[in-house]
Amino acid sequence: MKKFILFFSVMFVLCTNLNLFAQISNYTFSSFTGAYNEIAGDTVARATHTSIDPFQLNDVTYGALALPFTFVYNCLDYDSYFINSNGFITFGSTGPILANYGAISSSETYDGSVSAFSLDLIGVFGTTIDFSGVTNVLTDVQNFQGVVVGAHITAATGIPANTFITAFDAGLGTITISNNTTDIIVNNLVVQISGGMIIRSTEGTSPNRIHTIEWKNFRQYIIIGTDDNFNFQIKLYEATAQIRVIYGNMDKNTAPVASVAGQVGLRGFDNTDFNNRTNTATSNWGISAAGTTNAVTSLLSSTVFPVTGQTYTWTPICPLPVEMSSFVSSINGRDVTLNWTTVSESNNSRFEIERTIVNGQWSKIGSVEGNGTTLSAMNYAYTDRGLNTGLYNYRLKQIDFNGNFEYFNLNNEVNVGIPSKFALMQNYPNPFNPSTTINYDLPSDGVVTLKIFDLTGKEVSALVNEFKAAGYYTINFTGNNLSSGIYIYSLTSNDLVITKKMTLLK
Repeated sequence: MKKFILFFSVMFVLCTNLNLFAQISNYTFSSFTGAYNEIAGDTVARATHTSIDPFQLNDVTYGALALPFTFVYNCLDYDSYFINSNGFITFGSTGPILANYGAISSSETYDGSVSAFSLDLIGVFGTTIDFSGVTNVLTDVQNFQGVVVGAHITAATGIPANTFITAFDAGLGTITISNNTTDIIVNNLVVQISGGMIIRSTEGTSPNRIHTIEWKNFRQYIIIGTDDNFNFQIKLYEATAQIRVIYGNMDKNTAPVASVAGQVGLRGFDNTDFNNRTNTATSNWGISAAGTTNAVTSLLSSTVFPVTGQTYTWTPICPLPVEMSSFVSSINGRDVTLNWTTVSESNNSRFEIERTIVNGQWSKIGSVEGNGTTLSAMNYAYTDRGLNTGLYNYRLKQIDFNGNFEYFNLNNEVNVGIPSKFALMQNYPNPFNPSTTINYDLPSDGVVTLKIFDLTGKEVSALVNEFKAAGYYTINFTGNNLSSGIYIYSLTSNDLVITKKMTLLK
């Protein structure tokens, strides 16, 4: 029982932290009127029938579909998504149910949704026509927005089963079909055309790609066909994580239903986190308001609609995955210690420490593990040892578990000065075989010698014999040509001498 309570507590804290770091309500909204450009890309689905599911694109979910780039939604990374025929996409490993007509208010367990016009839609286009007697030409066609050659066409009467559009002429107002009509005269007959499509494409090059999902020739689903035609796109921006919904032709006929309302906006991990839009029967879509509940809708009618090119934009405001409160340095001789403190962390894998001499190239010198996701202050330290005299810059490369990273720069240059006294350090390792390292400090310029002697006083190696500026120095010695035993190494400069012993063991 205690283990269960502990597990529940950890999971509760983790989920709470995730929600604190990711809030759809933090997105900023703006709108403008631009251009609507249909795309040519990969066909996700195409309607092939007017009355048989799923071939009429009625209540269908497609996915998971791979994204062409990692997209940051609600401040988290996603590589795939789901498309629903009812006018929205979702993120997360769990897709939406098929008959989801309210992607924002839904209590389903997907990670989030982008809704362009979420309601009960179908990928079938309706328009009215006339014909007289036996003919394969339909006349007085009222709307050609969703008329597509090769599309299936049906009506309540007069048009045989398995009839398809073979040609059309918008100027003459005619549609040519593959079968003759029955011998009757009809006026203002509503026909259904399987013109619906869902298409997606990607434009641009990394890291500035734009991924577009387009719904083409959809309408509200009602049993009695309607002369409606809805077209819209969702655009995902790689560089900025911005989301845009752009509306094309959004025709809403007055009959048989005068208006319809759909959900427009974003949802987070659950339906309490939303950022949606609404309007009124007198305000067009260029004038919308933020929704106060997750179920608010945007009204569409013959008088209230988005003009072609109407664009809704949501821009994320993501808290930094790591919020830093301090990053300082201290010097002890030729060692530099970096100390930093974080206020909070989200998905933090590690810090890589990078160093450069002033105006030089950055190089990684070490790594410190992060603390994943936490709201507690965390303290870190790293010591860069054995530096030579000079000016140095430092920065931290914070990397999350998905490989994303950001830099934190130390505000000041680090000046490793000259030593305060003449010193020769004990070699390390000691004993050694075959190589060891010797450090020495020079408080002033001068001619320096560093020599190795055996116990008889015979010089066996001269490591240094030249003028040296004041500073910290390191040199390696290899005793490949020497036998095992104790050796003396001696440092001389400006009439000062220091001698120490080293042991070579082979």
